[in-house]
Amino acid sequence: MVPQESTVSKVFGSRVNERYGSDLTLLEATARNDEENGYPRLLKQASAALLNSYARKGFLYSAWEIKTLFIQALVSEEAANLQAQLFSIANEDCD
Repeated sequence: MVPQESTVSKVFGSRVNERYGSDLTLLEATARNDEENGYPRLLKQASAALLNSYARKGFLYSAWEIKTLFIQALVSEEAANLQAQLFSIANEDCD
């Protein structure tokens, strides 16, 4: 399990520092409302999916898959939007 106060860069790796900074926590990322483009939406949905993967047995993605798919989706805003949508569907399905 990842502590809520863990930073996004610690959880997803230092490659995210340029886009999201080094101080944003995982909990803060799930509470963001700036989903006007794919990258903030990707971060919010990936963070929620990661927490769901730890808390909900049988969640569609494993923690490792979420981290990998998140990093891969950073290649373009189109990829970020698509992956954010897939994470969103998985997050909504587990409610």
